[in-house]
Amino acid sequence: MKKPESPKERNLLKGAMRRLFGRSDIRHSVIGKAIVKGYKDPSRKAVKFWVQCSVCLKMEAKSNVQVDHIVPLIPVGKRLEDMEWDDVVNRLWCDESNLQIMCKPCHKQKTKIENQERRRLKKEQK
Repeated sequence: MKKPESPKERNLLKGAMRRLFGRSDIRHSVIGKAIVKGYKDPSRKAVKFWVQCSVCLKMEAKSNVQVDHIVPLIPVGKRLEDMEWDDVVNRLWCDESNLQIMCKPCHKQKTKIENQERRRLKKEQK
C-alpha cells in the first residue's frame, strides 16, 4: 500500500481511523466491562451508567469517559510518518489489556505528558 505523502492526507487517515475505533466492538466492550452496577448519584438522576476512571478513581458518566491506549498508539520516540499503516492499525485495535477507561481531565493530562516527552526527544535529535 502506498503511503499518503502529504501531512494533510496522513492526518485525515489517522482521524478517520480514530473515529472508526470510537465505534468499534473492542472499545464498546472495554466500556461495558467498566460499568459499575448499582452506582447512583442523586444529583445526576438522568445518568444510567457510571464508570470509574482508572487513574483518579472518580465516578463518571459513561458518556463522559475516554478509552486510552496504555502504550501510546504512536510510540513516544516515533512519528506517524515513520510507521507503517499496518502497524498503526494493529496498535489501534490492540488487546483489551492495553486499554483503560479515563475521565477527560486525566486523559488530557496523560496526553500532555506524552506530547511533552515527544517534544523533548525531538529537540535532543536536532
